[in-house]
Amino acid sequence: MIAAALVLLSAFTAGCGRAGGTDGSAFAPAEDRRLVIYTSHKQEVYEPLIREFEQRSGIWVELETGGTTELLKRIAQGDTDCDLMLGGGADSLSAYAGCFSPYYSVHNGDILPEYRSADGSYSPFSALPVVLIYNTKLVRMNPPEGWASLLDGSWRGKIAFADPAVSGSSYTGLCTLLQALPGDREENLKKFAANLDGRQLSSSGEVVGAVAEGSCYIGVTLEETALKAIAEGLDIAMIYPEEGTSALADGAAVVAGCAHEENARSFIDFMLSPQVQQMLEEDFSRRGVCGAGEGTEGLRLIDYDIQWASGRQQSLLALWEEQFEGAEE
Repeated sequence: MIAAALVLLSAFTAGCGRAGGTDGSAFAPAEDRRLVIYTSHKQEVYEPLIREFEQRSGIWVELETGGTTELLKRIAQGDTDCDLMLGGGADSLSAYAGCFSPYYSVHNGDILPEYRSADGSYSPFSALPVVLIYNTKLVRMNPPEGWASLLDGSWRGKIAFADPAVSGSSYTGLCTLLQALPGDREENLKKFAANLDGRQLSSSGEVVGAVAEGSCYIGVTLEETALKAIAEGLDIAMIYPEEGTSALADGAAVVAGCAHEENARSFIDFMLSPQVQQMLEEDFSRRGVCGAGEGTEGLRLIDYDIQWASGRQQSLLALWEEQFEGAEE
């Protein structure tokens, strides 16, 4: 389900703060000063970014939130007024490349080569390593060591994992597991799904909570999310899988034929600006994608095949969903 039907975040009118009224129309600017963004980011990420963008640009942002795959499907169906998709891994965005208008930011030369989009269909935003977490009170001995642990029957029914048909980060996690482990990938997908024992979470945001509260013992999440949870004092620990992991970039993409293309491009330039990229690392526990940032220094990475992950998305998700047919919700 979509988390919020429509959130208006406007600092366009000085001294007015958030828009008044139920639809914000009282302070709405002219059509050429608007931007409609769909995002799968959490509020603590998107809200300060959008507020800062509005204050700098004078552009009024209308925002709709939801899961990455869910929002991308809506864009593909063409029944939205979305100008910019903000969020989703490079693999998920690449799978819907035909929905987007290519754009190379004025900051494209600053982006680290491994994160640049070859065709310009999306622009990277931050690098997001996939990690494992576990409950430090419930798992005192033999914590998970890597992706192979997720196929170990001793963890059956105790793994927190979001539905990859809804969550883009969860799809990246699934593809990372499949690419990191030896053996037949489809068979490993089936083994992992079976080890969830019919249970998958409805959003990636639920993973940390399920592990911290003890309804699950271990989970798959992003480094950013894990670091924030640890800083908040939750009873979890984070590990980088011993086989290596992915650190895929999430990004933003301009919807083809949108009403406010120039404003969407302006937002991409804003998010790749040195100030915002520095803010990612200092305030959001994220790794920047530009040359002056931390990047993936110190991480053991697999050679993540974005083209394989994006090209196989529909077939992998169909196979995944087959494993849960008839399972109780």
